[in-house]
Amino acid sequence: MNILCITDKQWREFGCHNQIRAIFEKNFSKMARAKIEMVYFHKDSNAFQENTPFCPIYILPYSTKHRNLLRALEQLNINLKAYDFIIIRNFYPVAKQILKAHNKVIFWETFPHDYRRIYEARLEKKAIFRKSIEYKIKFFLHQRILKQCKAYITMTPNLASLFQPNLSIPIFTLPGGIDFENLDQEAINKNLHHCNTPLKFIYTGTIDKNRQLQEILLGFLEAKGDFILDIFTASNNEAVQKIQSLVAQDKRISFHPPLPLLEMLKTLPHYDIGLGLIPNTPLYSVSSPFKTMEYAGSGLIPLINDLPEYLRLFDSTCAFFSDFDKESIKSTIETILNTPPETLENMKQAVFQRALENMDYSKLTQKLYEFLQSLLEEK
Repeated sequence: MNILCITDKQWREFGCHNQIRAIFEKNFSKMARAKIEMVYFHKDSNAFQENTPFCPIYILPYSTKHRNLLRALEQLNINLKAYDFIIIRNFYPVAKQILKAHNKVIFWETFPHDYRRIYEARLEKKAIFRKSIEYKIKFFLHQRILKQCKAYITMTPNLASLFQPNLSIPIFTLPGGIDFENLDQEAINKNLHHCNTPLKFIYTGTIDKNRQLQEILLGFLEAKGDFILDIFTASNNEAVQKIQSLVAQDKRISFHPPLPLLEMLKTLPHYDIGLGLIPNTPLYSVSSPFKTMEYAGSGLIPLINDLPEYLRLFDSTCAFFSDFDKESIKSTIETILNTPPETLENMKQAVFQRALENMDYSKLTQKLYEFLQSLLEEK
């Protein structure tokens, strides 16, 4: 099986999704019956190829996303007809171009990017009518592209059911997961049988108005008890500034610059609770929360809410659940602080086992391979 995967990520982009590398570059390359080649984009005007230990990688100018993609691929001696499938991640303009030359395109959608603009317009109460029209036009045009595709890969079942309810092509769910080979197993094993004093909470990732971290931190500020909350983020915006001002007088809460992925994965096992609360809005109810997966794989107990993916993957034996409001969050934090260490250690071990069973990228890759094989076997 020969596959060309065209991503929406820039080459060597900071924080480039581990899912792409773990599934497509690494685990597919280990399969004797599968050959994978990757396409990334970059801001320069030249196209080139790099060979990695796992698979060939082609890097194209970002401008080819909209035009001249086929010509750029041809200049790199890429014969599209040599591939059984071409998987395209999030870029509808790329799919439109590739469909002119290949009839087995699989579209991979990870997030409702088109919907984000109308969602934010409604929050801000600005340009709602114009952005609603834009969204309807894009939806219509993108549906025309999807109907020509061989299959659709979605990040979560909810993403497909909410935003592609009438799609008639085969659908495969490829959620976020964990590359266990990147984890510090010795530190994790120690963490599974240990709790810090005081308990250590961690939040990693983006901070913006949509994630409503300020509401979460209000619960922490009012919670009674001793704890440490470390926040690692690359964000630098108005939401961050408001939060930093809010928590400035509480020595239990600290901000830190982001760490490279592998360094962060080595840092996680030194914490007890991973902060994964995300507003259950149409924008996030369809998401697969990668950071919470990483918490689970490192033996951290997730503090989460009622997102569909959370309810699918976790329960009260391995996670703490809270409603998304200040009082509920405060109450849940105080419950955590008063939970016996032995109970917390049992929850750490349970969530790590859940991660091994359901979030391992090698297992997710095998399921994807079987789905693609079933498409090949169709008459």
